[in-house]
Amino acid sequence: MKKYILIPTLVAAILGTSSCNDAYMDLSPRGAVTDATAFDSYESCSAYLLGLYNVFNGYRFFQGPAIVNDAMGSSMRDTYSGLLTNYGSGYSTIPNSYAAQTVTIPTESNAYKNPYVWIRQANILLSHLEEADVTDAQRKHLEAVARFFRAYCHYALLVNYGDCIYVDEVLGESSEQLYGQRDSRVYVADQIYKELQWCMENIQDNLASPNTVNSHVVKAFMSRFCLFEGTWRKYHNVADEANLTTGATLLNTCLSVSKELMNQYPELYYGDGNDLHPGKGWGQMWTTDNLAGVKGVILYAKYIPDYKMHRLGHFEHIASARLEMPQSTVDLYLTADGLPIHNAGVKTYDYDGLNKRYTESATPYDYANADPYKTFRKRDPRLWQTVIPPYHVINNVGSNGWIPDEASDGVYSEFVNQFAFRGKKEENCWMVPNFNQGYNQISSHKSLPSTNWAGNILVGVPHTDMSNNANCYKDGKTGYYAGKGFQRGKSGYFVWKQVANWDGQDPTFTKDVADKPLFKIEEVMLNYAEAAFELGRFDQGVADESINKLRDRAGVGRMNVGAIGADFDPDRDKSVDPVLWEIRRERLIELMGESFSFEDVRRWKKGDWFVNKQHYGAWVNADNVSAVISKTGGATGLLNAETRLEATAADVAAQGGGHLYYYLDPVKAGKGWLDKYYLEPIPSEELLLNEALKQQEGWK
Repeated sequence: MKKYILIPTLVAAILGTSSCNDAYMDLSPRGAVTDATAFDSYESCSAYLLGLYNVFNGYRFFQGPAIVNDAMGSSMRDTYSGLLTNYGSGYSTIPNSYAAQTVTIPTESNAYKNPYVWIRQANILLSHLEEADVTDAQRKHLEAVARFFRAYCHYALLVNYGDCIYVDEVLGESSEQLYGQRDSRVYVADQIYKELQWCMENIQDNLASPNTVNSHVVKAFMSRFCLFEGTWRKYHNVADEANLTTGATLLNTCLSVSKELMNQYPELYYGDGNDLHPGKGWGQMWTTDNLAGVKGVILYAKYIPDYKMHRLGHFEHIASARLEMPQSTVDLYLTADGLPIHNAGVKTYDYDGLNKRYTESATPYDYANADPYKTFRKRDPRLWQTVIPPYHVINNVGSNGWIPDEASDGVYSEFVNQFAFRGKKEENCWMVPNFNQGYNQISSHKSLPSTNWAGNILVGVPHTDMSNNANCYKDGKTGYYAGKGFQRGKSGYFVWKQVANWDGQDPTFTKDVADKPLFKIEEVMLNYAEAAFELGRFDQGVADESINKLRDRAGVGRMNVGAIGADFDPDRDKSVDPVLWEIRRERLIELMGESFSFEDVRRWKKGDWFVNKQHYGAWVNADNVSAVISKTGGATGLLNAETRLEATAADVAAQGGGHLYYYLDPVKAGKGWLDKYYLEPIPSEELLLNEALKQQEGWK
């Protein structure tokens, strides 16, 4: 550890990589920075603090939106939890490293060393504040911002390692802490709590530049931290320690600060008015190019054309993309009526493509074991905003022209009609221009058919490695066509959360400029609901203040707390209270793809429930087996529901079809979640540098 605590230099701290906030874009340090001038004024101290905003700049070891600029986007930690899948894994494997038990002790880790780098940066400023020529208010504000980031980085260590060395001063070569033991998580949490309390009381909102740390950001983080640690202590049986902040205090504080913020942010974002489809406000928050003034956004990562850009949307529709959703996660989404898919009162619907209307089905079907069109039909629209819905169009002009496929009375256009049409209307088709001819000149944030950066049409979804050819699309059957190299997965549920029509695209360069939320009121509302339940205060009023506001925006039936009994969701984990299960479901859905779920399932102590699920894909009807070609050398490429292996033709006939099969069942394969995974192992190099450090108990 000694090696890493001493790394940053003063100049590096100030002139590091660009940060994710407006002020950092506009208030870069002017002139040379020296030790003598770094802390002589409010301006120089503020400039120094801008380097700390780099903690939001795409680091995977932080809970919540980590804007990682690669093929996993902001969803990396959601693949650890099993909610999403990195489809790049090979056939007949276990795609999740935790489920496959392939996680090992690293030699070194950014998750361990980087928080201490930023903690040192904060401590350097705090040690020099008395030297600065500033007013009392300015000094309080500077101290509050520095202490916020110090708390934020200690929290990252707490989340990943539990016990950790707490550092609140600048350490030198002879500092005892460099060679000390880890402090208990209860002590570290107490220090974080007191730090954030001080920040809330002393930060000066009138001095905070737009989109920088202010009292609202501090409260949002306090809400996040308190829920995490309060529930961790409950479900992991961590005892409180004398004279230190208790688990009950943490949950009560989460409830109170969340309520304060909900009062300050009473409205949700419903989009800019240009989109036709439901759920647009939820989806557009992640794709709009300017989050300034957007309702509910507390802090966001700012991107500017030609100055600071990213590739998050671009990655989701090129050949490098490999993020998708397994069927088990699709099954978590409620119906539009607000019911779990296997609730006794659930309704199913038929689609009349000629008249573009829905009627209740005379013959019910199972949403979990049905053709993708039926699986998506009348479901929570947040599913459509996260995963490309099924469709087929006819590619009739070059690679970029298309017309709707009106065969079988328009069955293939069910979801095409829910979105804006992609491209510009020409005489014989809709034509999608490539990136240098106006690719991004569309006002709606999402549209179908999907394309790559060059405007090449993806003629059909599902679009899988198991597909045959476009001739599958006949007689109303679903094809699994893989004629293009992009947006091709294994499950048939390809993630396009970050895709936006208006983002600039380029085959080789970063061009996306959609801002990304870091703290928002939706998370706070979910924290509030969960903390209320844990404190025995969740009722219909709390549901209406929180979960039902989210559902109203999404266009999903409201939560009726009194109707949620033991049989409300037959698929739930029976060890979890049925109301709490619904609160947790709402959290997983609302924050899908934002890297919260791995921390959530760990604090709930439900790693085995979520991580051990087999990742399989969309359902294929028995009369449509020819649409699928096995990639494993088996007969069908479909799942045997009993053996959890690839089905034979006889199995498929008996089942009436089957789900797309690629990956092994972790438990059947003798693998699965291990309790030691609830905490990360201490890197081996740190143990060599500090003999007082001890490896996590389960990793010894």
